[in-house]
Order: sequence, then C-alpha cells, then structure tokens
Amino acid sequence: MSDLTQVTPPKELSDEDRIIIFKHVFHRLADHRNTLELYAIAEHGLLPLPDASAKEKTRDDHIHEINNWAQQLVQHTWTACQEPEGGDCPQLSPLSDTSTRDLPKLPRRDQCVKVFNAILFLHVTSCKQYSAHTRHFLSTLAPLDETSIVATLKDPGRAVNEAGKQAQWAKDEQAEKASTLRQFGVGLGAVAGGVLVGVTGGLAAPLVGAGVGTVLSFLGVGGTAAGLLATGLASSSVVCGALFGAYGAKSTASMVERHTRDVKDLTILPVRPPKETLAVRLCISGWLTCREDVAEPWKVLGGSDTYALQWEVEALRTLSDALYALIKAQAMQYVKGEIIKRTVLASLMSSLAPIAWLKIGRIIDNPWMNAKALAVKTGKVLGILLAQRVFGARPVTLVGYSLGSLVIFEALKHLISLPPSDTVHLIQDVFLFGLPAPSDPTTWSAVRRIVAGRLVNGYTADDYILAVLSRASDISWSVSGLRPITVKGVENVNCDRVDGHLQWRGMIGKCLDQCDAEGIIKKEVDLQVKKVASQIQEETGMNETKVEQAIE
Repeated sequence: MSDLTQVTPPKELSDEDRIIIFKHVFHRLADHRNTLELYAIAEHGLLPLPDASAKEKTRDDHIHEINNWAQQLVQHTWTACQEPEGGDCPQLSPLSDTSTRDLPKLPRRDQCVKVFNAILFLHVTSCKQYSAHTRHFLSTLAPLDETSIVATLKDPGRAVNEAGKQAQWAKDEQAEKASTLRQFGVGLGAVAGGVLVGVTGGLAAPLVGAGVGTVLSFLGVGGTAAGLLATGLASSSVVCGALFGAYGAKSTASMVERHTRDVKDLTILPVRPPKETLAVRLCISGWLTCREDVAEPWKVLGGSDTYALQWEVEALRTLSDALYALIKAQAMQYVKGEIIKRTVLASLMSSLAPIAWLKIGRIIDNPWMNAKALAVKTGKVLGILLAQRVFGARPVTLVGYSLGSLVIFEALKHLISLPPSDTVHLIQDVFLFGLPAPSDPTTWSAVRRIVAGRLVNGYTADDYILAVLSRASDISWSVSGLRPITVKGVENVNCDRVDGHLQWRGMIGKCLDQCDAEGIIKKEVDLQVKKVASQIQEETGMNETKVEQAIE
C-alpha cells in the first residue's frame, strides 16, 4: 500500500542510531567497492598483453563507474540518516575502513528496513534508474520493501494521504500539536483537490513541496532529506517511465522485431501477469518437448516480474526429439550404464568405438549443432535488447539451462564488449545450469565484471549427454556444465541430483532452491519434481537389470 511513512526513516531513531546505521553502510560499501574493483583488475590480468593494453580503458572506465555509484549511495545514505555528525558527507576511497567488527549492533530490523527504504527511494528518484549494484548491496543488509517504493512512486497522493491520517491520529493524542496539524489539513486538502495526481497526470513540483514538506516535518524528516524526498514524489511519473520502460504499459514487439534478422522466432512472454516490480527476471529454456515448456519450468519463481524468452521453437522441439532418441541409442545405453557403475567419464568416452561415435553423430549432428548456432545468434540479439533497456531501468536477473544458459552467456559476452557506462548497472544475478560452453577463465572473468550480484555455475559431473554433445561438436572436455569454474566471484554449485541432461527440465526448481535463489515457490518446486522430473526419470532411467544388459 502507498504510504509515505514506509519510505521515510522512523522518527524514533536517535542520533546515535543514525550514526550507527551510516557507519555500517559506509564500511560494508567500502569493502564491496573494493571487491568490484578486484573483479575488473582480475579480468584485465588474464588478458594477453596486446589485448590487455587495448582493454585498459574498459577497466578504468568500469572502476570509475563503480566509484561514482558507490559515492552516490554513500550520499543518499548520509542524507537518509539526517546528515549524522554534521559537516560534509564522507568520501569513499580504496583506503576507507572496511571493518565492521568493532561497530555497535544495528538498531531494530524494522527500523533499519525503513531507513534502507528511504535510501532506495532517494537513489531511484535521484538517478532515475535502479542500479543492479544498489539492489544487490542493500539486500545484503536487510530485506527491501520494494512494494512500498513502487506504490509510492505510482500513487504519491495516496502516500501523503496515508501519512496525513497518521498525523491526524497523533493530533487526537497530542493536543499541543494542533497548530502543526492544521497545516496538514491545508496540504492534504490540496492533495485531495488534485495537486498530487497519479503517474499518468504528472505533478506540480512547487505545490507538492509545500504540502509534503509539512508532512515530512511531522514525520521527523527535515533538511536535505525532506527536499529530496519531496522532489522524488514530484518526479514520480518520470521515474516510473524510466524504471518500467517498454515492459510497463506498452509492448516491445517492434523493438524485438528490429533485431531478428538472424533469429526468426523471438518473443518475450510473461510467466505470470506482470505487476511492475522494481526488479525483473528473464528465464530461458534449453529445449522444448512442447510449446508450453517456454514458460512452464519457470513457474517455480515468484516475487519479481518473471518473463520467459521464446526462441526458435521448432529447432528446440526437434532437438528435444533428438535428445530422447540419443538416450535410447544402444551406445548411449552403454555409456549411462558405465556412468552408473562410476566409470570415469573421460576414460569411458575415449574407449567408445568409432562406429559408436558415428551412430551418435548421425543422431545429434543436425539438431544439436543447428540449435546451438541459433542460441549464439539469439544471445547476441538478447544482449542488444538488454543494453537498450528492454525491461526499463531496473535490475535484471537471468536464469537458464542447457542451450538457454548458452543464450544468456552469449548475451553477457555481447555486454562486456560495450562501454561500462552502458552495462554496469544492468545485470543483478545470473544462474546458468548445464552450460554447453568452455570453462575459459578469461571469458568468465569478463562476465563476472558486469554481473553486480551472484554469478552461479550449476554443473553436474555425470551429465553424460552434455559430455557426448561437447565431445562430438567441440572436441573438448573443458565444459562449464560439467565442472567448477576457477574464477574469483563465480559460485559453483554441484547439482548432483541431476544425473542426465534431460533432467534439468524437471529439476530446475530444486537446483535454484539449492542455490538459495530469490523468489522460490516451494509448492511449485515440489509439483515440478513430482510431475516432470519423475516422468523424465521414468522415460530415461535405468534399473540394475538394464545397466547390466547395456554393459554386456
């Protein structure tokens, strides 16, 4: 519900509490800034000398963007905390104190949440965007009430009215504040008369300031904070337009169509009706047994607006048929039988006769290689769309399995080629499962730089299908979906319950839950395992008798 009290610091906070909150944010942000700088330096250090010289500007520009973002967040925190200890806002630097060990304990959680809401509101309305870095960093401190932020931005009039009601209740309890509350009556009457209107009508900034300023004063917010909050309310229509972009009120069909010369089938579909949340999630399936598999696997996720990327449906359905055919091939039955017997995968694959490879190649050559080539092209198109803020100026989380994760990886590779000013605030978290791409540290380090939050590589060493596909198409064992990535900042999660490539479809919810991904709906995860994973296991699994027969 829209309520100004939810995006302003609590009045009961003492000066000491405000100082404590500011110091915690400052010290932790200093540490976080240093980590982000290390990612950029690490990427540069892995490059060959000729490339390293050319990429120095990218490294320096990225660090410059991070420094600007961090100092802005310090400024918003200092303002939300009512300029603790006076003077000028402290400056963040690589030498700033990062230790929190000796700091006093933070105030009550509910009080901190309101302060962080105020910081977030100031950040979003001042910058006219929601940086992925801001969302990731503030989320590590306390849960964010983004719903209240959105409600306030969309209906600032109601937000002030709700605060006014609380002021009226206080009037009944404290008669000595009667003169102050009569001023509320003037401000809120103006609101009711149409000075503060919704997102569609725009706001008259001077009149809003006159009405809101008194309310904020009663709430204990004054000085710079009051001015910035009032300005933020006055510019809410502009902020909403920037935040929600094309996926707010209008379709992006024309935007997508402009970039689909090489990809004939590309559509962004909502998994559930969008609510215009402050963050957005895009999920991508790796093959399709039916058209519904575009969005169905991702119903395990809630919270933020969730979309699914529909791409090259016919090619992915053909691939699905080929994968099931591959599993049932005699050579693959042998491979799986040995895997179950715990044979080392690389040794096993090298022992297969050439005739077996020939049979496998005939099954997978066209469907796999065709779909993989389309995934690379689709990834570049997705990278272009993300850079153009197809979802507006809000953080994007990317999730995919199999060739869906390859689409994401290629999109990220496109983003790292762009100026840091275009990409640094865009991507929050990335979850890649069964990724059919090399585990090259140089590329992964570059990708790590542009991801503000978590970069997760979900792998399983026993994915014999991915091993065969990679061996047949790339002649490489260094595959991300089969092994950990040895790059600083990459989280490797061993999804050992996935014992074959087709299992990703039915186990994706479980794997996301294993990764502690945001917005997991446990009920949907259990339903996915019961209905989908069990069916796939029944169709592709092998009991002990089948294992022995295959090996013989």
